[in-house]
Amino acid sequence: MTPAPLLQFTSVRTRTEGGKTLIGIRHTAKTSAGLPVTTTWVEMPPEDVERLIKTLQDTLAELGRG
Repeated sequence: MTPAPLLQFTSVRTRTEGGKTLIGIRHTAKTSAGLPVTTTWVEMPPEDVERLIKTLQDTLAELGRG
């Protein structure tokens, strides 16, 4: 199994395409050896971001951290 990259920080941007707002998320990460990992922007409409936030909050609550 390949180890997961280590997250450094997350960038967020918004833009409008075809009259619709998109929220983009991009992570900066490194391998366990310290080499940079290339990531791309993931863009989604606000309602998908809300569902993602809820999923993350539910997961944290399950872990006793929410």
